[in-house]
Amino acid sequence: MINILVISDNVELVSHMQTLHKKLKGIDFKIDYRFSVVNKNPDGLLSLGMTCVDVKDTEAVASIVNNYDLVISAHCKQIFPKELVENVRCINIHPGLNPYNRGWYPQVFSIINKMPIGCTIHEMNEHVDHGAIIYQRRVDVYSDDTSLEVYNRVQNAEKELLNEYFKSLVLGSYKATKMKGDGNYNGIEDFNKLCELDLNHYGTLSEHLDILRALSHGEFSNAYFTNCSGDKVYLKLDFIHRRMK
Repeated sequence: MINILVISDNVELVSHMQTLHKKLKGIDFKIDYRFSVVNKNPDGLLSLGMTCVDVKDTEAVASIVNNYDLVISAHCKQIFPKELVENVRCINIHPGLNPYNRGWYPQVFSIINKMPIGCTIHEMNEHVDHGAIIYQRRVDVYSDDTSLEVYNRVQNAEKELLNEYFKSLVLGSYKATKMKGDGNYNGIEDFNKLCELDLNHYGTLSEHLDILRALSHGEFSNAYFTNCSGDKVYLKLDFIHRRMK
């Protein structure tokens, strides 16, 4: 019996993996599903039968190590500690094309710095998005994409990789390749700094559009400036004309 734990804060990915779980035959395995304790809106995950886990809790980590052969992080909001990744096989489904723009919201930074974007399934070590690469898939970015369009495209690529390689991930029958270089890393502080718009910033119209579309993600309020009264004014970009995709 292969005992697997999926830790995810992404409803769409969990639902997809549960479907693949039911379809995969001929292997003696079991999957439990958890979401991270820091998730502030877990209703959709609870509806999938999930419960929470805190990977920063030493007792929880010890229990995971003792009871599971594989842990899959799929857009988990917590960073796995060294004690976990060094004592059980851990792989990460990451919405970025490592080593480019490792860390938070890769699609946001790729829209701005033009580095490649896609998805990566990789082994985990103590460093963020830094383990050996198992599978990758690059996606395109178009000039009228906001963060949400790129993210959705990346998530579709993640599901495609899972469709093709779920069995090999369960069995561990894959060949991981060392990541070529460290690339670059963006933390939450970098994202927060990006959200605070500088009204005196000099640049081309194209560069300013890139910032706005990178920070426009559906209903989320990200980009803002502070008006003369000291109030934050939030804004986002929406394109009236859409190409057929």
